[in-house]
Amino acid sequence: MKKETVALVLNLVFFGGLFYLFKITIGTYMPMAYVPLIALSAVFASILSPKFLVQEGDLYVKFPLVRKPFKF
Repeated sequence: MKKETVALVLNLVFFGGLFYLFKITIGTYMPMAYVPLIALSAVFASILSPKFLVQEGDLYVKFPLVRKPFKF
């Protein structure tokens, strides 16, 4: 698989996992309507999920609140 494809799949998997985790957690502790629950979960997941990127043929991961990306 190309590194760009691996980065895209990893971004989608981590975002999806965190989205589901936030949706279940927020929905359990703070009952609210479905649309605000989905929107809030998406915002939290997009902010806190690690970002995978390809730069000069190498795969890097950027964690939230960390300035420098790490080689993966």
